[in-house]
Amino acid sequence: MSFETATITGITEVSPDCKQYTLELEQGTFTGEAGQHTALQTDNGVKPYSVLAVAETSIGLMIRAYGTGGVADYMDEQSVGDTVQVKSTLTGNLTLQRTDRPAVFIGTGTGITPLIGLLQAYTAADGPRAVFMFGEKTQDQLLYKSLLEQYGLIHPVETRFSLSREDWAGHTGYIQEQLPDVVDAVEQEADYYVCGVPAAVVAAKEQLDALGVPSARVHTEGWEDAQVT
Repeated sequence: MSFETATITGITEVSPDCKQYTLELEQGTFTGEAGQHTALQTDNGVKPYSVLAVAETSIGLMIRAYGTGGVADYMDEQSVGDTVQVKSTLTGNLTLQRTDRPAVFIGTGTGITPLIGLLQAYTAADGPRAVFMFGEKTQDQLLYKSLLEQYGLIHPVETRFSLSREDWAGHTGYIQEQLPDVVDAVEQEADYYVCGVPAAVVAAKEQLDALGVPSARVHTEGWEDAQVT
């Protein structure tokens, strides 16, 4: 795995423990597409991260710091102008399949990161209809809520949020519990993109299977089942 030097050109706080980073390569270009992931190499180790967006020489990342001394915490201590080592070749199975049919994006936690990129690509290609479903524990962890609501104002995108550990005016419970209503509402040929905590991904896949959605229309990173026993 080869790494290239990139400069941090932007840092934005997304939530109390999550930041968005823009990285610009000093040399070369990124190869890959929305939904895939890169990797960062720091003094604290190496860790893969899905990209929010990718351009020729820059990428956007959203990283949650856990306070455990890992790569995320190293990044949390960096500033604009600092440099990091990043993998310029993106890889991964979670890529946009079709833009001429409906799409449903289902995410939890930082699993929202690649889904944001997929949604951007889908709307840029004038996809006919999208449903973006995002589940978290509390309101302060509803990442990119305002951005997603803005998508709904200018694109055919319906947003659905759900909280599992806080009462509020919106939906409560796990996000996959909303799938029966969504599957009923969208056309049968829709694609479903799922990313997040492995247990939530597996639960969503099982729910979609029970609802009669063909497995060929359900797209994930592909490693989640092995993490759930």
